Order: sequence, then C-alpha cells, then structure tokens
Amino acid sequence: SVGAAVAYIIIVLGLMFYCKKRRKAKRLKKQPESEEPEMECLNGGSLLQNGLTTAEIQEEVALTNIGNSSAVNKRHSTSDKMHFSRSSLQTITPLGKGEFGDVFLAKAKGIEDNDTEVLVLVKSLQSRDEQLQLAFRQESEMFGKLNHSNVVRLLGLCREAEPHYMILEYVDLGDLKQFLRISRTKDENLKPQPISTKQKLSFCCQVALGMEHLSNSRFVHKDLAARNCLVSAQRQVKVAKLSLSKDVYNSEYYHYHQAWIPLRWMPPEAVLEDELSTKSDVWSFGVVMWEIFTLGELPHSSLVNEEVLAGLQSGKMKLPHPEGCPSKCYKLMQRCWAQSPKDRPSFSEIANMLGESPSESKA
Repeated sequence: SVGAAVAYIIIVLGLMFYCKKRRKAKRLKKQPESEEPEMECLNGGSLLQNGLTTAEIQEEVALTNIGNSSAVNKRHSTSDKMHFSRSSLQTITPLGKGEFGDVFLAKAKGIEDNDTEVLVLVKSLQSRDEQLQLAFRQESEMFGKLNHSNVVRLLGLCREAEPHYMILEYVDLGDLKQFLRISRTKDENLKPQPISTKQKLSFCCQVALGMEHLSNSRFVHKDLAARNCLVSAQRQVKVAKLSLSKDVYNSEYYHYHQAWIPLRWMPPEAVLEDELSTKSDVWSFGVVMWEIFTLGELPHSSLVNEEVLAGLQSGKMKLPHPEGCPSKCYKLMQRCWAQSPKDRPSFSEIANMLGESPSESKA
C-alpha cells in the first residue's frame, strides 16, 4: 500500500557536458582516417563534425532534435501528451535534494489513466541555470523514450508553472542501496531479510538488462549506482536517476572541476578527460555489482576522495573480491574495470553472462 511504502521510506550527479578540446584534437589526430568510431562511444566520442563532438551531435539529434522541425513538433506533442496537472499531486515526503532541486515522494491521482492514486517520484527544476535546464529537459526526454521493465517510466510533466516537475514511476521498497543495507542490519524493527547469492545475481542481471536498453537507445546514464536503482517488494529492480547529491548521498559525490561527480563509480577517462560513454557506464555497472555483493558498502571506504582520485590517475584502483561472490562474477567486474574502454564488455554481453547464473562457482 502507499501508506506502507511511505513509512518504509521515512525510516530509511554529477553532470559533465564538455570535453577538453585540446585532448579531443590530440585523439582525433591519432585516429586513422579510415577508422570508424565505436557505436557505444557516440555519447562520449571524439569525432568532429561542423565543430561539434559526436556527444554533442548525439544529444542534439536524440534529445533536442535541433534543426528538424518535424522532430520538434513530435517532441512538443509528446510533451503535451505527458502533461499532468500539479493540482492532482499530493506531496508525501521529501527524499532529498539533487542537482536540479528538490526530489520528493507524492501521490498522483489519475496519472495511470484512471482515478486511483499512484505513488510517484517527483524531481523539480529549481534552477535558472541554462545548462541545468537543458540537462533537465534531456533527462525527461530520455526517460520518455525508454520503455523497459527494468527502467523507470516517465509518467508525466508539469510545465504550466515553475518549478517544473518531472514525474517518474516509483516502486515500494525505495532505492537499492538502502534495501541492501537494511538486509544486513541487526535492527529487528526494520525486518531485515537475507539476500541469497541467487537474488544478488538476479539484481545484477536486471540492472544489466535495463542498461542494455539505455545503451541500445543511445543514452548514457552518467550516474549508475545502487542509490540510483529502485527495488520492489517482488524484487524487481529498475534503473532510475534520483541523484540525491546535495544531502542524502552527499558523501558519495566529490566536488571536482566545479561539478559534483560520483567519483568512486567513475572510470579514469570520465574523471580525467570528461569522456562519458556507454563504456563508462559499464565501469559503473561493475561497481554496482560490487555494491550488491557487499550489501551496500561504500567503494574504497578506507580512502578519502583525494586518494581515490590519485588511484584513478595511476591506474591502480581495484576493489577487493566480495565475500561469497562467485569467482565468475568477480572476473566480470574486473573486465568492467578494464583501463581501456574498448576492453570492457557490452551490456548485452554482460546480461548474457549473468543470465547463465554462475552461482555454483565460488572463489
């Protein structure tokens, strides 16, 4: 019930838009003229066309459709179709603050084409910064175009007044990180339930399937972590993007180059060269797997952020083998953390490997 979900919640990103031009030019010179950029790198590639990087071209085509009047009209019609009156929203409780503004839990009446009340996640845009406004629109466009059982759905938009609202699907047990932590608590009031290896593998596989859908749709998540996934009472996991970087999970973000970034979940090229791609999401996924098998531990918890940064610069960062984790799973994590993005597996390959359920192979 909505009341039970609310009680459960009460108990219980970093943005990078531009690559360094000098480094891009250097990489472009190194690239053979006949070599085609990898499909997975479209959102973070270095190919230049008319002065734009492939990342910028991809964002303009897939998210803003600049220069294509029919696509713009289609986007507007989609926006109109997603319109939801904020008068039908009833705020329940704040969840925290993100890059755009407040994030809160609410009940939305009639948002699912009937008169029933549905528990929803609402992200508000409380900034006049043009880059944040663009990012907010791009994120709503992304979730509006995705349709997968392991990705949260965009249910509606409130744009008739400020602040603008993005209304997203919410599930009853909240974010995956809190769920994992509660499973190992000794507080009986929280009713912890042990998570088996089989269930952990299922969580990993579901996140991989959701991310496969994102990557096939040419979207880059940029902040994949257990805190940004939701889990239901039926143990269904959905990729989301709460990005509560301002308070609840402030300790999991690092202020670097005038931006708050999820440093401990990012590969070297994303932190040091501003290169965000599907392959950087794969690195983050490896960390999510590690979070799942450690029941929500903070990656590199013994190190301060500056030490993590230095480790990324030296190429020597390595998370330990989680206790009870199948050896095949840890080897998959290590592949996700390959220094070269080209050496990391695709999400399709990851999903196929996890679907084989290597739960019998122990370290």
